[in-house]
Order: sequence, then structure tokens, then C-alpha cells
Amino acid sequence: MPRFSDYHRTVVGYHGTQRSVAEKIVLRTESLQAYHRPHDWMGGGVYYWEYGPKEAWRFAEVRRRQRGWAEPVAVVASMIRLGFCFDLLDPDNAKDLKSFHDDFLESQQALGLTPPANKRRWKYLDNAVFEYAYAAIEAENEKSGTPVRVDTCRGVHVRSGRLWKESWVQHGANIQILVRNPECILGSWLVEPEEDRDHGDAETTDGPIGDDDLDSPGGQGFARDD
Repeated sequence: MPRFSDYHRTVVGYHGTQRSVAEKIVLRTESLQAYHRPHDWMGGGVYYWEYGPKEAWRFAEVRRRQRGWAEPVAVVASMIRLGFCFDLLDPDNAKDLKSFHDDFLESQQALGLTPPANKRRWKYLDNAVFEYAYAAIEAENEKSGTPVRVDTCRGVHVRSGRLWKESWVQHGANIQILVRNPECILGSWLVEPEEDRDHGDAETTDGPIGDDDLDSPGGQGFARDD
């Protein structure tokens, strides 16, 4: 069982959506709404890219094109207090997650159930394991007399492969944050992009927006953007 205390630190996360929605969020006339979709890799909540405004813009542009939004997109930056964070950049937490995975599969087998499977960008198994882990951690906290929920989760998402053969540098690698406790979002503001000199504002230095990136892991989970 993972043991981690309050991180006592904040990070800036970025989320892309329709501009009208972004403005309402910044003005606090629209409340944040978490998604609880079975294919979002770290489970239900609100997804952000940590210090990744280009990723947020890129994702929103994909949605705009695919869903026929009539308005432009915008990026919301939020100050996020990590709080009690299940941080997968901590190797001990990653080991614990593997243990939760094994326990979850055993529990499914004992119940005569077939566990969900990941299918390309739809991470059904990952989602189920994370939700199982959160429930187990919070149950243990309750039992120990410290009823504390997991506020956030933090993990590395790699969109594609290595930059060159045998390199440790990954193309499209980024850190995603799942906010499970909305009180950890301390404040938000709009971020205006700088147009890419080489590719224009419909692309990023990561390359053209691809159809397969729509509803990529996380899918963001925000208010009324679909």
C-alpha cells in the first residue's frame, strides 16, 4: 500500500476547450465537471497537461475539427495544488500500481468476471486498475483513522516512439495530471498561444494533428466541451 503525504506544492496545468467554455470557467460562471468515462486511462476526474499548453491547444484543435465547433478554441491554465498525489513518477508508487493491477485481476477471476482490456487509445483496463487503486488506498486511509482521499494522480503519457533508434528521448512525451478533488484547482486564467512560425496555428512542433489523437488517453474531462 503506498504511503505518501501531502505534496505541499503546486503546478500549472493546461486544458484545451471551446473559447466560450474557457471564458466561463475563468470567470467562474461555469463549474468544473469531471468525466467518468471507462476508457480514460487514470480514471475519472479533470485532466490537465502539466506545463503543456501546446498539448492542450493541439487536443482542442482536434476536437474542433472533428466535432465541427463553430467557434475557436482556447487554453485554460490552472494553478493546481497536488495535495495527496498518487505520483507515478515515484518508482514506489509505480510498483504499488502493479500490485493493484495483479490484485484487481485476481479479484475479477474470483468473481468469475472477465477483466476489461485496453484497445488502442481506449484504456479500459488502465481505468479499472486506477479506480481499484484509489478505492483501496482510501479504504486503507479510512481504516487507519486518516480518512484522506487521493486528490490527484500524475503520470507520463507517451504519444509515440523514440526520436531516433535506441534514444531515451521520446517523441510527444508529456506529463498528465488527473484532478479528482476539484478543491485542488486554486484558480484559472486564459493563455493566448504564440503562432508557430513554421507550421501555423493549426499545427505544433510535434507535427500535424491526427485523427487518432481525438479522445486520446485522458480526454481531458472538463465542462461541456463536447
